[in-house]
Amino acid sequence: MPNLSKAKFNEIERRIERIFTTDMEVKDFTGDTVPASEDLPDKNRGLIITNCTILFVDIRSSTKLSDKTQAKNMAKIYRAFARGMSMCINESGGRVRQIAGDRVMGVFVDDVTESSVNKGISAAQAILTVVEHLFNPLCRKNVNNKEIGCGIGLDTGRVLTTSIGMKHQGEDSRDLVWTGKTANISSKHTDLAEANEIFVTKRFYDKLSQTFKTDAEGNAIWTKGYRLKGDRLFEGYGVYGFYLDELVGETGEEPGEKRATASTDDLPEAEGIDATRILTDIVQGIESQVGDLLGNFEQVFLREVAVTARETHAEKKLQELQNREEEIKKKEIELQSKEQNIPHIIQTKEREMTYRLKIASLRDRGDNIKPSDFWVELKHIHDLGAKMGKSIGTVHEDVYSWFIVYYLRNHGEYEAAFQELVRQLTDDYPPSYIVSAWNAVPVIKNLGKEREYLNAARYYVKHHNPPIKSILEVRKILAAFGLEKEFGNYSNQLLE
Repeated sequence: MPNLSKAKFNEIERRIERIFTTDMEVKDFTGDTVPASEDLPDKNRGLIITNCTILFVDIRSSTKLSDKTQAKNMAKIYRAFARGMSMCINESGGRVRQIAGDRVMGVFVDDVTESSVNKGISAAQAILTVVEHLFNPLCRKNVNNKEIGCGIGLDTGRVLTTSIGMKHQGEDSRDLVWTGKTANISSKHTDLAEANEIFVTKRFYDKLSQTFKTDAEGNAIWTKGYRLKGDRLFEGYGVYGFYLDELVGETGEEPGEKRATASTDDLPEAEGIDATRILTDIVQGIESQVGDLLGNFEQVFLREVAVTARETHAEKKLQELQNREEEIKKKEIELQSKEQNIPHIIQTKEREMTYRLKIASLRDRGDNIKPSDFWVELKHIHDLGAKMGKSIGTVHEDVYSWFIVYYLRNHGEYEAAFQELVRQLTDDYPPSYIVSAWNAVPVIKNLGKEREYLNAARYYVKHHNPPIKSILEVRKILAAFGLEKEFGNYSNQLLE
């Protein structure tokens, strides 16, 4: 049985370290066709594509489908889906750069005749048309009347691509990885798209040609909305059934006949969203639903009164109505009380949303933010957290302590980075994890404060009863300075 030898283990360490310690060489992409893995060597080199559109498409509810479909038939469905989607992307001027089960990624770049945005929407139209008018009829006929739905998400913007993987013993595992917001957000929009829907970002929609925004009569076919996923809000535009009618003839549906009712998802990427306006829309929607419910209740109530008047036990029914009226009055008082709390609820939600937005914005910009701006924004986040009852330690865990240490170290603020490392060990409410050795060791070594860190580590073990994985991480850090034995003896004595 093959095993990883010590020599190979050391070789892996050298190769990983070489990647981390070698500067990344990046240049602008100047071609008009999507780069392939052959265009980039196995080095820290990358290409920046200024105008790049990313499309993801996947099958809706594929888990349920596979639960009820034999493995051989599922294999046919996946192969046919990937083949059809790839051909749609290629014929629309793009290239497939990832296939993972029921999910296909297409990449598009500008050329002299067409923008990547128009290529991307053309591919999305082709995909919906092929799935509805070719794939599903053939699938129903040949795979026990099965059919699928697919969701499509698109975004456009600046993308960095670089080669990953390696050649080994005749096998080539190299591929390109596509980094940046564009790939991430287009993937999220795909998750949010419903069956038979294209869901795109605002920046994609703004660059889209007018030809793709209206039907033959000039009516808008896209619906703007917000979709919620977890604690993040995404702004986008959705359209259903956006087929290539010239290929399939009359379908019985107008493109965009079904509309996205949009009430959904993502916070850090939802740039420029007015939190107050969104919360106001939510409150108004709730008030509208309450009004409809009260209207329905009134109709039911009046019908019951009419029936009760014809019954022989009118007095008993009247008493019941009086009791019900009292209940309604109590409900009205409760509703009035809740209504008075709405401003406080909105203020609380606004504060929470602003806090999360600020944290996400700080993390997203990473090394691009100046140190002076970093401290100002971190102080603002501290103040917001304090208003929400959060300690500085809790705020730093929300921001990510490893990110704070990494940023400060990269900007030469080693003392501040070291204080963050010590805070993790000596705070009244320490985290469940410790900043990793690769991030912490350079800071401690630069300042020569190995002993001070050892003392903080001893305090951590003595006062906080940390989990084993945290003790092991601290020991790994101290091992870099030959102090693991002193720490190990001390921690073992406490544990005994």
